[in-house]
Amino acid sequence: MGSEHAHAPHATDRSDLVGQVLSAVCAVHCVSTPLVLLAAPALGSALGGVHPLLFVGVVGVALWALVPGYRCHHHLEVPGLAAVGITLLGLAAFLFHDSFAIDTGLSLVGASFMMAAHWRNRVLLRAPHAHAHP
Repeated sequence: MGSEHAHAPHATDRSDLVGQVLSAVCAVHCVSTPLVLLAAPALGSALGGVHPLLFVGVVGVALWALVPGYRCHHHLEVPGLAAVGITLLGLAAFLFHDSFAIDTGLSLVGASFMMAAHWRNRVLLRAPHAHAHP
């Protein structure tokens, strides 16, 4: 009688397997993330910190993207936003790197200014009058 409810495997068996695998991956992620976050400052210190390297990359990309953009649209807002962002990121990377709270705060606000500068640059370059020279 117990075999009456047994049935052949079908599509839901495969989706259940996928669900189990994804659940296991999720569990590993949940356990490993705090360990990685705990080790990150030590690894950063051992490598001399990653923020100075990122800072150089941010400045390089800003020069590469924003200078030619400014030459087209001539809006001071873009280099102004970038200057604030680069200043805050520089303070975080070189002056407050020993304070997690200040470093993180300055980095987040500085990155937000850089995102705003790049976004505004793109908007201005897409405007119909951006490439017209006065």
